[in-house]
Order: sequence, then structure tokens, then C-alpha cells
Amino acid sequence: MNSLNFYYNGRHSSEIGVSLVSLNGGMHQTNYLPNKKILSEKIAGNNTPYVFGSDYDPLEFKLVLACIDGEQWTDSKRREVARWLDISTFEEFYTEDEPDKYYYFQYQGLVELTRNGGDEGYIEVTMLNDSPYARSPVQERRYELTNITSPTIIEFENIGDEVIYPEMWIYNMYDGNFQIRNLSNGGKDFKFINIANAETIYVDNEHHHIETDITLTYRYDNFNNNYLELVRGINRLEVTGACSLLFRYQNYIKG
Repeated sequence: MNSLNFYYNGRHSSEIGVSLVSLNGGMHQTNYLPNKKILSEKIAGNNTPYVFGSDYDPLEFKLVLACIDGEQWTDSKRREVARWLDISTFEEFYTEDEPDKYYYFQYQGLVELTRNGGDEGYIEVTMLNDSPYARSPVQERRYELTNITSPTIIEFENIGDEVIYPEMWIYNMYDGNFQIRNLSNGGKDFKFINIANAETIYVDNEHHHIETDITLTYRYDNFNNNYLELVRGINRLEVTGACSLLFRYQNYIKG
């Protein structure tokens, strides 16, 4: 984050009349990878612990904001900035020098205002990201497979640094079953059975949520509970069932 200007909570920093500043000259530190905890357990008689995974904390950033264009921390300015920052949801954040690197921030902890007798100064605020990594802008990719009559392979390239769990819209063409087999991920099957002609199914693979456009109908019992994972690199997806398929996703960015 080398830029002075940024976008947060639906507004550009210049609209608020603040910018990012550094309290130290020369080189500065920024978060590179998230705080990682190794999950392990020691077994009696064995000095080598059994490692069964890792746990990552969300990224955290310390931002220093100062007024621009000679503005001061007047009562109205303090209140405007406070309303902008004090929200209960994680909102989109990016800087002008990295417009394709999105974070989703919410402040936590104490926010301090340091100022002199002329109301000149700065605030320090700790922002918590909603995940251990940054994300790309939201992207969409559509596959028109309405005329297929046999299993057909499509390719999806995940250029990010982690597995993607996309949102999906499946516009089904005929009564019957629908399946995606990811040949690049051990042949895992994502499958619905007994779905209707012209039915649209929405799947949020990250949050395990399924909807259909058929009133008073639920499709969890028609699903095999294998939510779609798109691994890093090329995913060769074998699709069975004529459909129009839409993916919405963000790539995860490390470093």
C-alpha cells in the first residue's frame, strides 16, 4: 500500500478529505502473509508432534489517516470520518496503486486521534480483513452447453493462489441429472439428480447454500453434497447435462 488515496465503504478517500500517510520515513513494513498457527498434538513417548493442519488469522493493517488540502480535524470532520469508518460489515477497500487487489475491511480496537492545538493531526485505525488473503475484483465466466448430448469437457483457469469456491447459476435444459466432474481435482463429482426442465439452480459453494427458481422447492436432497472446488491452475471440468453455466468468483491473492 504505497498510494496516498484509497477507496473504502463506497467512497473515495478524497471525498472524505483524508489520505494515507506514513509516520516513518524511508522503508516501511506491511503485511505480507497472514499469521499462521501449526495445529499439532504430542503423543506420550514421542517427542515429534503429530501435525494435522494449519490455522490462518485474517490479515490486519494499521492505517494512518490525515486531512488533505489544509483541512483540520474540526467537529464536523471528526463526525464524518467516524460515520464512514464505524460500520458493522466488512466493506471493499483498495488503493489507487493496486486497484485490482481488494480487501474487505472493518475496523477493530481503539481508534486514536493525535492533533495539536490547531486541530492538525492524524488518526490511527486498525483494519481487520475478512480473510487471510486479498482478492481480485469480482469476475464472471459463462459456458453455453445447451446443445451437448454427451459428457463435455470445459476448462477453467484459476490464476489465483488458493482454491476457489465459486457462485454458480445452472440454467438446466431438460429433466434429469446434472453433473460436473473436476478431472483436475481427483475426479470429484458435483451432482444434482431429478431436476426439472428449464429450472435455474443457484449454488454458493463457499457458504454451502442452494436455491432454485421453483417455488416451495428445495434441492439439498437432490445434491450429493460435494461442493465445487476449483484448484489453482487449469481445471478440466467434465459436464453432463445440457445447460447454460455461469460462474461468479474472485481469485485469492497472496503476498
